[in-house]
Amino acid sequence: MKALVYTQPRRLEVQDLSDPPVGSKEALIRIKAVGVCGSDLHGFSGHSKRRVPPLVLGHEFSGEIVATGAGVSGFQSGDRVIVYPLVTCGHCAYCLSNCQQLCASRKLFGLDFHGAMAEYVSVPEDCIIALPSGLSYTAGALVEPLAVGLHVLEKCSNVSGKTGLIYGAGGIALLTYLAVRHMGASLVAVVDRNPHRLEKIKELGADLTINANEKDPVEMVLEWTGGRGVDFAVDAVGVRTSQLNTIACTASGGTVVVVGLADSTCEIDFQRIILRELSIRGSYAYTKPEFHQALSWIARGVIPAEKFVSEAALWDGQHVFEELTTGSSKLAKVILTI
Repeated sequence: MKALVYTQPRRLEVQDLSDPPVGSKEALIRIKAVGVCGSDLHGFSGHSKRRVPPLVLGHEFSGEIVATGAGVSGFQSGDRVIVYPLVTCGHCAYCLSNCQQLCASRKLFGLDFHGAMAEYVSVPEDCIIALPSGLSYTAGALVEPLAVGLHVLEKCSNVSGKTGLIYGAGGIALLTYLAVRHMGASLVAVVDRNPHRLEKIKELGADLTINANEKDPVEMVLEWTGGRGVDFAVDAVGVRTSQLNTIACTASGGTVVVVGLADSTCEIDFQRIILRELSIRGSYAYTKPEFHQALSWIARGVIPAEKFVSEAALWDGQHVFEELTTGSSKLAKVILTI
């Protein structure tokens, strides 16, 4: 099969690889659409120690089953499917309580083994979900990043009638913004450095957009909220500045949710957190119920995907990744298709 292989920092090459074997209780999926995640870009840039080349990236994907292994009973060749990309043990306390993302033995496509930026991938039956008729493969590839947003939403608790801040305007940030809006957040501000992405999210109804290259986000948010700060803030970037600024922008008693993974360490003033009783919560991936909820939202048209998704050919991946890592791309969310 042909695959788009991450071979070294800032280099993707189309290579011929062996077709993946189909084991017991696995299905071989012909990839139709795969999303480009911020973590893929992080790996491409050479900033992810966990993505070691040579590696086929991609964990947001949909496709068609072309073969099934022994023991597969729920699917057959020709089925249109999406994939829950976390492969877990299935029997630990976390898995049994629908917290699969916390399983100690979890593995992720495109990180721990080859992912979906290829013609084919073998997937355990437990990770396969039927794609409803009428939904495109591109829509199917959006389920995974939306599920990330729904998990962030859960960490924010009840956002109805509250004010919020989304730090970042990339794919995850954008979908998180749409999720909190759908659940009734009254006012939401968004911070980014890319004017094109800020304009896009403004078109989607953001109440305040702040270009961090031009203005101080903390000053702007505090002025916007009369000095109080927002009820909840989401850091979808994960660098020192965004981490500190989301804390500084949050009102006493509020919640900060960290989902961005750009930097692993940051010095935090815990006195500020203690005296203001801030809750700081990490958010990683999603549960299986949240993944199914994301599919339901997309099937019901809750998320206006057509307003921010761009498609490109998988084999043009080098160009697409270069474009997305410029920091000034007009593209918001890219789905690569075969």
